[in-house]
Order: sequence, then structure tokens, then C-alpha cells
Amino acid sequence: MLVLFTGILAAGLIGLIQPGDYSLANWSKDIYNGYTSMQEILILSLLIGGLGALMKAHGGLEWLAYKISSFSQKGSARAGEISISLSVVLTNLCTANNTVAIVISGGLAKEIAQRYGVDPRRSASLMDIVSCVVQGIIPWGAQMLLAASIASISPLELVSSVQYCWLLALVAVLSISTGYPSLARTR
Repeated sequence: MLVLFTGILAAGLIGLIQPGDYSLANWSKDIYNGYTSMQEILILSLLIGGLGALMKAHGGLEWLAYKISSFSQKGSARAGEISISLSVVLTNLCTANNTVAIVISGGLAKEIAQRYGVDPRRSASLMDIVSCVVQGIIPWGAQMLLAASIASISPLELVSSVQYCWLLALVAVLSISTGYPSLARTR
């Protein structure tokens, strides 16, 4: 919020200081136009955040943790990395928002990382990579819906054309299977 407020304030002051006919009324109109253009994403974010809170409150995350822990009974870091990735994938499929998926599954991922000895930086990196992969290939994700609406095609048609996300998924799978790059713990 501080960065957003600072940016609005700086842009407005620069506009007012520069020679021209930019006035306080224009600045107010620009702020209002910015707000109205963000209404849809604001409402979507509120609904998705509420969905995440409902998942957490009604035991969805505990269920997910139980299923993942039964999947990865081995104590290796590789099993932990697979579990962390799987938690983000499943949460992202349910919420269709990568940021919300990371926030919701963050506590679970931290617990898994501690249990299996996964470096916290590697855990965070895997969460980010996997959430981006899922968000880029699900046809009901915001990015895919926006791109499909701009191209005037079905999101299902667009999914088959996505190459970056599939390559990113391949790199994530290779990284988990080989353990490369390894991060030395610094504590």
C-alpha cells in the first residue's frame, strides 16, 4: 500500500509541477479511472482470498497435508520437494490464482521443508515455479482467460500453444530429480 500510495503521489506531483494544463481535478479523475479499471481484479482477488480462507477454515489444507504426507513417507529431500510442489499444484488448481495458492500452501510447504530438510530458498523457488506452470496451463486461470479474450479464441485452444510453461515444468522436474542446483544451508 505504501508503494502504491507513493507512486500515485509522485506521479500526481510531477504532473502538477510540469508546465501544462494538468490540474488537481485531472489528477483526481486519473486516480478514479485507475480505481475503476482495477475493480474487476479487486473483486476477483477478494473472492479468491475468501475461497482460500474457506479452504483453510474447513480443513481443506489439513486434508491436503494428510494426503501429501501419506504420499511421501520417505524422508528424502526429493520427496519433500515433490510434496511441496504437489501442494502448490493442487491449491492452484482449486483457486486458479498462483499468488493465493502460494499464500495458502506456504505454511504447509514450510512444515514439509523442515520435516524433509529442504532449504527454505529452494522451497520458495519451487513454489513459485510450479505455481507459474499451473497458472499458465489451466484454461480457467486469469492469464489464460485474458489472453484468450484478446485473441478471440477459446482458452482450450490457447493451452495447446503454450510452450514456456511446459518448458518451465520440465526444468522443475529435472531440478527435483537431479537436485540441481543445490543450495547450501546458511544458518
